[in-house]
Amino acid sequence: MVSEQMETSHLPITAHKLNGQNYLQWSQSILMFIWGKEKDDYITGASAAPETTASTYKKWIAENNMVISWLVNSMTADIGENFLSFDTAKEIWDTAKETFSDKENTSEIIQIEGIPPRFASREPYGN
Repeated sequence: MVSEQMETSHLPITAHKLNGQNYLQWSQSILMFIWGKEKDDYITGASAAPETTASTYKKWIAENNMVISWLVNSMTADIGENFLSFDTAKEIWDTAKETFSDKENTSEIIQIEGIPPRFASREPYGN
């Protein structure tokens, strides 16, 4: 466990920090990281907080906070600071989706509509 932490502690979580305009890239990138660490249950809600008296409570808190840290640290500072008071990684994941996913779709539409006609109507290679 310690060697795994040392091995990845200096590596960036994702090259796509959430900046308010790149939700799709960020969400896919951070999802791959979280899946790779087998902690996706914390953002899907499948791993709900046990009772505070349960023997697994301390472990759940530690792992939930680790995922929160990954999420917040994969955002620009001005966006990440808004999520520091959230209690669960799922709350952060859901709120980020609700807040930023529509902006991503809008920016893609603008980019597609802004393509000059001579490029937009090109035939694919091989035709």
